[in-house]
Amino acid sequence: MKRNIILIVALIAIGIIGRVIPHPYNFTPITAIALLSAHAFKNKWIAVLLPLVSFWISDLIINNFVYAGYYDSFKIFSPGVFWIYGSIACISLMGRFSLKKINPKKIGLSSVAGSVIFFVVTNFGVWAMSAMYAKSFAGLIQCYSLAIPFFGGTILGDLVYSTVLFYSYSLAFSKDAILQKAKNLS
Repeated sequence: MKRNIILIVALIAIGIIGRVIPHPYNFTPITAIALLSAHAFKNKWIAVLLPLVSFWISDLIINNFVYAGYYDSFKIFSPGVFWIYGSIACISLMGRFSLKKINPKKIGLSSVAGSVIFFVVTNFGVWAMSAMYAKSFAGLIQCYSLAIPFFGGTILGDLVYSTVLFYSYSLAFSKDAILQKAKNLS
């Protein structure tokens, strides 16, 4: 139980700090946290809620302090909350299936899959909910096309954070020893 509390607090803190500190666009730890939570916690609700709580707390800070000048009042949720949070929940659920047994290849593939899920779902939400794009197939393609430059940061951030978090988890908590498996690959 103590191990779980430490891990929960650490992952929430990493998620908040990773989103609040200056970083390249979309280079954040949220997908990695969703994947590690999916692997580390048997309780699916903790696995899904942990990255959402981390994202929500960091959003409170970002929206009400960093970008406070853009809003008329205190923001409890970001615009597009259902699309963003829905994609994070989907990533956690995907991780529960893809990361039952882990190795570096599965972590990498799950991380890239998480990046794709986030890209597809959140940009569909931007297209569907905003007036920025025509509500046509051409408008949808334009929305996805203009988001491509941000996708690189998403993939890179997800891969880097997943590597660091799973490796750290293996060092600190795991008897599975991802380290041993990684050594065998080299």
